[in-house]
Amino acid sequence: MNSSDSDKNDSPLYAPCRDLMIDAPFGWLQKGWQDFRRAPWHSLIYGAIFAVIGWLLIYLSWTSESYLLVALFICLLVVGPALAFGLYDISQQLEQNHNPSFRHERSKALHEMGHELMLALLLSLMFMFLLILISIVINVVTISGQSAASAAVPLSNTGFLVIAVIFGGLLFGASSFALPMILDQDADAMTAITTSLHAVWANKSALALWAMLVLALTAVGFATALIGFVLIVPVLGYSTWHAYRETIIS
Repeated sequence: MNSSDSDKNDSPLYAPCRDLMIDAPFGWLQKGWQDFRRAPWHSLIYGAIFAVIGWLLIYLSWTSESYLLVALFICLLVVGPALAFGLYDISQQLEQNHNPSFRHERSKALHEMGHELMLALLLSLMFMFLLILISIVINVVTISGQSAASAAVPLSNTGFLVIAVIFGGLLFGASSFALPMILDQDADAMTAITTSLHAVWANKSALALWAMLVLALTAVGFATALIGFVLIVPVLGYSTWHAYRETIIS
C-alpha cells in the first residue's frame, strides 16, 4: 500500500517516513485482523482488560468519586502504554514467526518503561493544556455580558470546535506512531513524538482516513456497552503496529 519513499531528512529530530496511498488504512486493518486470528487468546485477554478499565472509568464517573477517578487516570498513564506495548509486541513476534509470549511482552514493556512514562507525561500535558483552553473559552463566554448573550452559544460552540480540532489533531498526530517506534527502535519520547507528527503531516489524507476509521470503531465499542472493545482494541493495536511499519523508515 506504499508508494515511493520520502527524501530522508538529515535532522536528528525525527526519522524519515514513506509516502502512503490514501487507502493504506484499510490494509492496516486487514493485517490487524489477521494478527488477531493468529493470536486469538492473547488478543481477547488484552481486549477484556481494556473493556474492564472502561467500565471502571464509567462507574467512577457516575459515582462522582473524583479522587478515585484521578487515581485510576494516573494508573492508566502507567498501565495503558504497557498494554499497548503488549499488542505491538504480539504483532512484532508474529512478524518474526515467533509464538506470542506474555513473558516477552512484559519484559519489553518494562525495558521501555522510562520512555513510556515520559511519552505519557508529554501527552497528558498536551491534554491538560487543551482542558485549560476550553476553560478559558467558557469563562470568556460567561463574562461576555448581557448584550452578547445572544452570541454566547455560537461563540461557545465555535471555540470548542476550533480548540478540539487543533489539539485533537495534535494529540492524534503525536501518538499515532510514537509508542510503536519506542518499542521497535528504543527511541526517546521526544524523537518518537516529532517523528509521529512529521509522518502524520506528510500523509495527511491517509491519516485522516485512519482517524475516521478509529473514531468509527470506537463508537461501535461504546454502542455495544464496551463489549465490542474486546475485539476492536486488539485489532486496532495490531493495525497501529502495521501502520508504523509501513510508514516510518527504520
